[in-house]
Amino acid sequence: MLPRRAARWRRPGRARRPRRVKAVLKARVLLPPRRLRRRSARPGRRAERSSGGRAFRWLPSRQPAGANEGKAATDAATDYVTKRPTPARRAPAFFIGVLVTLSLAGLAATVRLAAAAPPAGEETRALWVVRHAISTPGRVDQVVEVASQLNINTLLVQVRGRGDAYFRSDLTPRAEDLGATSPDFDPLERIIRRAHAAGLEVQAWINVYLVWSAGAPPRSPLHVVNAHPEWISVRADGQRLVEMLPEDFEDQKLEGMYLAPGNPEVRRHLREIVREIVTRYDVDGIHLDYVRYPEPTVGYDAATRTAFEREFGVDPMQIDHPDSTFLEVIGADRIPDLRARWIQWKKDQITDLVRDLRHDLDISGRSIKLTAAVIADQVAALNRYEQDWPTWLREGIIDAAIPMCYGTSTSVVERQIGAALSIPTERHVYAGIAIYNESARDAAEKIRRARRMGVDGIALFSFDALIGRAGYMRQMKQWVLRDPVQPTRMRWRG
Repeated sequence: MLPRRAARWRRPGRARRPRRVKAVLKARVLLPPRRLRRRSARPGRRAERSSGGRAFRWLPSRQPAGANEGKAATDAATDYVTKRPTPARRAPAFFIGVLVTLSLAGLAATVRLAAAAPPAGEETRALWVVRHAISTPGRVDQVVEVASQLNINTLLVQVRGRGDAYFRSDLTPRAEDLGATSPDFDPLERIIRRAHAAGLEVQAWINVYLVWSAGAPPRSPLHVVNAHPEWISVRADGQRLVEMLPEDFEDQKLEGMYLAPGNPEVRRHLREIVREIVTRYDVDGIHLDYVRYPEPTVGYDAATRTAFEREFGVDPMQIDHPDSTFLEVIGADRIPDLRARWIQWKKDQITDLVRDLRHDLDISGRSIKLTAAVIADQVAALNRYEQDWPTWLREGIIDAAIPMCYGTSTSVVERQIGAALSIPTERHVYAGIAIYNESARDAAEKIRRARRMGVDGIALFSFDALIGRAGYMRQMKQWVLRDPVQPTRMRWRG
């Protein structure tokens, strides 16, 4: 925080036009306090603040979130006024150096942040709704009622949780959770009808690659785990996820069985599921989740290896486990380059799916949004989960990214949001805030700070955390959700 004496100033000989700047950092790159003396301390001068002048915004570097873990947090809540140096009072050399070293990407990020804050009366307020919350007609109605009370305007409704369907599908089996309900009950149809009547948008939330995690295998022979076990990912040691026991997943901290992103048949299947949803239902958007690998050692199924070898002439299994013959033919010095190509190729398989889905939605004849829940820490997203969502934003193949900032540390959440906002793009960034693991006061403070940083919306995880907590809901509405607003308009969609 800047010293109080630096709070106000007026340039000599000029109209009273101080500049109000919203901070994204703690202003360590600004002029030292001694050069920010309060002008009112001089005789005949009066410090004042006005709304005129051009706004400047100082940005964090484009270093991915998480790289500065444990260091001083950014403070997006700090508003201050600073002085531009006059010829008689030059900025110190270190300050000039900071400006000179700003990259073009950083400047692009400045433009993105300056335009990021949605217009008055607009803010996407989304609520994640996990699949069991729509397993009966009564629960569906409760979701819409609670969302309306909280001035939520967008529902992210999970309709594909574990390779199943909470909608009418010819491609995937009806969810086992719906076994006790009437076959005529269609959760997605009902929540769309009720939500639209209440003025809410509905995005169909799809768990993309994660298809099973329960102890017992899926009962339906149509389930992808039973119908196409060859589509399930394989680890670098040859272990097939489809053959792992529940305790194995727990010991190795894997969520469950994942489809293989590098298998062309898998990509075709996932595209067909999305097309089925958008042709049968009046959804406002498709929301992607688990659109990533579970870990970097996954992705060695036969179809994926064949596809990579067809393109590069090398089996990726040999890259990770080269024998003497392979080293003699290829050369040990080429292994690092081949490994880097393999890692990038894996990321590209997921990006290509997202790009294909964007294309399919664009040719559907309707304006359908495509959003994604993404790993908030960009270092982990790229290196552990091989999810290159910053590229999705830069290329504009998604309309909004929602970094899942579920940690309780406000400083960490700020860094993650700041890193997402630094990506040069016209597309939206929503702050994904957890409400299941912290008080309403702490959640509200994170929302306030995210808004001051310039996010286009917020998303709360999840509806379950609101059930039976009338006091929590009342506080959240009073503090940060008081007035109804419209979802932030995506102007590139017309």
